[in-house]
Amino acid sequence: MIEAPVTTAAIRRAYDGWSRFYGTVARLERGPRRRGLELADIKADDRVLEVAVGTGAALLEVLQRVNSVTTVTGVDLSARMLHRTQQAVTRAGYRNVDLHQGDARDLPFADRSFDVVFNSYMLDLIPLADIPVVLGEFRRVLTDDGRLVLVNMSRGLRLTRWEKLYRATPARLVPYLYGGCRPVLIEQPALDAGFRNIRREFVAGAIPSEVVIARK
Repeated sequence: MIEAPVTTAAIRRAYDGWSRFYGTVARLERGPRRRGLELADIKADDRVLEVAVGTGAALLEVLQRVNSVTTVTGVDLSARMLHRTQQAVTRAGYRNVDLHQGDARDLPFADRSFDVVFNSYMLDLIPLADIPVVLGEFRRVLTDDGRLVLVNMSRGLRLTRWEKLYRATPARLVPYLYGGCRPVLIEQPALDAGFRNIRREFVAGAIPSEVVIARK
């Protein structure tokens, strides 16, 4: 995996801006994200946390899978993304939602709070050193035998043209030109973080992606 030369502040600024039209990008991510939700096998009373909710596309699908008295929790680094998500869930008539602005490296929740943690298209934009920290937080907030579902921009074994272009781009422009994203391979980092029963599926398409599911 190649490095992501971005800072948290730059990501927040970029995604505050991307929030205005990220719904268009989210449509390109729909197939892999839906596959991730299928594999999550969410039950009606599962306590679900989505980290990096974006404009709320996946959160709305989670809400369709749980009952009306089960709260679905969402977190995002960007206040404007959270605002878009709140608008979406309000329009859809859902009230069982709890949204937080926060950093995935330091989640504001107690240990063993959630049965499922769902995260899409976030690990592919953060620095390599932060990936184990984030995975450790995901594992911390999961219940024993809880389920982790990750959807990331990904690839096969060879370096892609996207990665070569990404590396040639000045670091200050990366969050704005590419959303900060580059292909990642998270199966081994998840194993290193202590997860088990790990399974990876590659999903080809407009945004080549991987779906990684695991148990705590």
